[in-house]
Amino acid sequence: MVERSPELEQVMRDTIDAMERSDIEWVERRTSHDDCVVGIGSDPSEWSTGFDETLRLWRESMPDATLQIRAGLDHVDAFREGGVGWAAGRGWFDVEGRRVPVRMTAVLHQEDGDWKIVQTHASIGVPNDRMFDPMLQPGGAV
Repeated sequence: MVERSPELEQVMRDTIDAMERSDIEWVERRTSHDDCVVGIGSDPSEWSTGFDETLRLWRESMPDATLQIRAGLDHVDAFREGGVGWAAGRGWFDVEGRRVPVRMTAVLHQEDGDWKIVQTHASIGVPNDRMFDPMLQPGGAV
């Protein structure tokens, strides 16, 4: 039976907090080592499979000491059925005073009593009337 999961909602909040403080060790502990792991970001090149590639994507997405980034999660809903859970949230990234809304999803699996991420997706929404802009097309102008 599907049930709401405050625990997984907190995992999503904790993930955003870890990203904001560039805590790759926290993300590593919460990510499954299974080959099925997938991470998808907003940039067309941000698609990873497997633990190592997904951690590489996380590392590249986290701010370094020279970049001031803030992140927040305004709303998240999470559910579980047995040892599988999923979450969807809306939040934002603020980089040096420039804020952009972000949508996030995650699928988690219970492994040895802990929730581990097996799939993540974060994207910046593009209005339908702009999705064919040259800049958004592969090889398009920047």
